[in-house]
Amino acid sequence: MNIKKPALGMKEQPVDHSISMTRPKNPSANTIPSQGYVLEIDGKFKTEFDSSEAAMKAALELKKKYPQIQVNVYDAKEHSRTLVDLTEKSDVSV
Repeated sequence: MNIKKPALGMKEQPVDHSISMTRPKNPSANTIPSQGYVLEIDGKFKTEFDSSEAAMKAALELKKKYPQIQVNVYDAKEHSRTLVDLTEKSDVSV
């Protein structure tokens, strides 16, 4: 008997690009950002923010959740890094 079996692969669902999500921009890993504020996690640039307050808030949340990682906020305009630490003085709400 010759029985046809169904294909094992899943059919891809069409992607709807009309939905706009407000997610932070993720920069390319091999370029130094030229504007904004970027989270630097263990020496690698990760997420870009428009304001330092938003970047610092996200950095503190990450540091509280994962205290073993090193988190910096990189200011692209000033070319400076701010180390985020869980000391008492950095627990001030931003």
